[in-house]
Amino acid sequence: MDKKHKAILAIDFDGTIVEAKYPNIGYLRDGAVEYINKLYDEGYGIIINTCRAGLMEADAINFLNRNKIPYHYVNCNFPHLVEFYGNDCRKISADVYIDDKCLFPIPDWKTKYEIISKKFESNK
Repeated sequence: MDKKHKAILAIDFDGTIVEAKYPNIGYLRDGAVEYINKLYDEGYGIIINTCRAGLMEADAINFLNRNKIPYHYVNCNFPHLVEFYGNDCRKISADVYIDDKCLFPIPDWKTKYEIISKKFESNK
């Protein structure tokens, strides 16, 4: 398995990084840039997971790049996981999924960061 990353995080785009305004791109959520950068810099693997495809996916990628939001992949699995499992399934393989569609209210980005840091602190 991958020893380069503490854990792999799948982060939803619409409603999580930006306000949900699909098909438009909403405003950045407070703290998204700061805390995604911290997670990336601290060694987490970042996959941006979005239902956007084609030109709308390209718009999201351009938005991420313009706003200096780092990621490793968009809508695809890390190659080492594809190799490990012997296929590239449609579901993104991650240790944590950050998505506004979960059962509970999604916390602010500072709280998300603290929860993830605590969960994987033994991997430091």
